[in-house]
Amino acid sequence: MDDELIGKRIKQLRQARGVTQVGLAQEAKISLSLLRKIEQGDRDVSQPVAAAVGRVLRVDASTLTGQPYHREGASPDRIHKLIPDLRRALNRWDLPADDVDTAPRPVGALARDARNVSEQLQHGRNAHLAEILPPLLTEAFAMVHTCDDEQDRAVIARALLAYAHAAHTVAHQTGYDDLAASVEDRIQWIAGLTDDPAATGFAAWMRTTSLMRDGLYEGALWLLDTARTTVDPGGRDDGALLTVGALHLRSSLVAGRAGDLDRAMDHVEEARGIAEHLDTDTDNDWSHLAFGPSNVAIYRVACAVESGDGPRALAIADRTRLPQHMHTRLPTRVSHHNLDLARAYFWQGMHDKSLDSLMTARRAAPEQTRHHPTTREVTNLLVRAHRRSNEPLARFSAWLGPGDDADR
Repeated sequence: MDDELIGKRIKQLRQARGVTQVGLAQEAKISLSLLRKIEQGDRDVSQPVAAAVGRVLRVDASTLTGQPYHREGASPDRIHKLIPDLRRALNRWDLPADDVDTAPRPVGALARDARNVSEQLQHGRNAHLAEILPPLLTEAFAMVHTCDDEQDRAVIARALLAYAHAAHTVAHQTGYDDLAASVEDRIQWIAGLTDDPAATGFAAWMRTTSLMRDGLYEGALWLLDTARTTVDPGGRDDGALLTVGALHLRSSLVAGRAGDLDRAMDHVEEARGIAEHLDTDTDNDWSHLAFGPSNVAIYRVACAVESGDGPRALAIADRTRLPQHMHTRLPTRVSHHNLDLARAYFWQGMHDKSLDSLMTARRAAPEQTRHHPTTREVTNLLVRAHRRSNEPLARFSAWLGPGDDADR
């Protein structure tokens, strides 16, 4: 397990480049005590720290996290075998229809498939999505280039946004960041095929994934601010407010990773006001992005975790009760919330609660949990911290190993 700790990789890369701990801490603008804890295996590595350290050591985030996990070996995860087909399908975005062998279906069939894809996405079924998306993407890309009917073209574009949303999630959560970044470009192009302001907001929301990964927080905040103005330039339309609220939550996450908790909470409060006005929780399709009172509550905790404030995160979490419909409709959000809690509990030395949170995340969305860097980092730290046998922890650690058992 020690070999899998991100802190150990940081230490090895730092020493290989002849950089001292003091030098790295100063260049990355993190405290020396935090860096020492990370390298000693006493503290997990947050995304902002990984981005800052990666910038100084000139490596990308996946080099530090070790993603994609279990891509090779005797028993690789099945999803890795599916990624090449997904990559090829996404690369067909500008190819003409005559390069596709099958005849196109009615556009209504694409819309139905898009609804199914969104449902699979909400439940975190990444391997299934990686299997069904390539033919759907190939077909829709071909159709959008030849469609002369404006209404049909809009239906195809909306279906493509749903497919691309799922493709980005699969690539990002599985650790294929280069593929995820290319999907962000495709989404920008698809959004341009529509006159829907929500598509513009969605494209900006997705674009910030790679910006945050590279630590470009101010750029991400500027992009989101610009998108909110474009989506709803003062009209306060309720439909547009769904997207505006989601963009505020995204800004809160970016600000939290930038270490500006006050700014993050300001965005959460803006989102809370919109959520209270609309009084509804939406599902995680591209036009809504899981916005509502429940997701606002989740982001309150996430912002505190991202800024490194464990006590505040746990205090907010103690006052947060997720409704049952979040567990059934959006288990991926429940999973991510519990991964945040696992980090916060570990920081406070509450190891049993940290493990409980990891196991709750696994029950909610096993595939997402299994491939998330937080899961592996916190699990490895818990194993390191336990000097005596802990059977539940041992079983959970074994579940993270190679093989196609992500659904168990």
